[in-house]
Amino acid sequence: MAGRVAIVTGASSGIGEAIASAFGAEGAAVVLGGRRIEELERVAAGITRSGGSALAVPGDVRREADILELFATVKRTYGRLDVLVNNAGITAHKPIDEMSLDYWNDVLAVNLTAAFLATREAVKMMKAQDPQGGRIITLGSVSQKTPRKDSLAYTATKHALAGLTHQVTMDGRAYGVVASIIHPGSTLSGFSRQTTGRTVAGPGPTPQQYIMAAADVARVAVLMATLPPEVNLYEATILPNQMPSFIDRG
Repeated sequence: MAGRVAIVTGASSGIGEAIASAFGAEGAAVVLGGRRIEELERVAAGITRSGGSALAVPGDVRREADILELFATVKRTYGRLDVLVNNAGITAHKPIDEMSLDYWNDVLAVNLTAAFLATREAVKMMKAQDPQGGRIITLGSVSQKTPRKDSLAYTATKHALAGLTHQVTMDGRAYGVVASIIHPGSTLSGFSRQTTGRTVAGPGPTPQQYIMAAADVARVAVLMATLPPEVNLYEATILPNQMPSFIDRG
């Protein structure tokens, strides 16, 4: 990825941090988006220490103005964009009959509308630049294959992201924009730490409780980003082999 410019949203921790770090190790100039400037600067410093290049741009993906400023900063600083990773997102676990409209709208704003806004701005840049084109990688979820209980808002957004990816990769053919989606299973994150108390990836008390490292998912993102421009790994589902999932229930 030497000489290429990449944006990663939600880059202050978890999968976003792992993807940003992996891109930096591959030689990309990585622009880190997220709300927590201290954490973004920590990630950027780690990429720089390893010989990479990183720029922290704080902002809230729920605000269109912040997304516009993120892309304007990239254009001013680098003049082009080669890869966008739509990683910012929140988990949501609430029965439908306990779900307020505000709750629903907040999940959609972070998980879906933010990805639309970032994708729209990426397509504008990629279509206008010379040479044209680039890649847009979005983080979906294994919940798009088989939902978890009481996760309507989350599951709905992940289905919508699959539709967004399909449409963009079809429409993008005319100007070299390629879209892909990754559906991770159980991965170490703030959510897994909160729900399970787990702080380290790897085996759990039972084989079904294995948790992937975020770096495992990042390897798929690097593969997607480094394929020849004529080739697209459109969709990838990565999950622990014994994770209760659609594989069991199919």
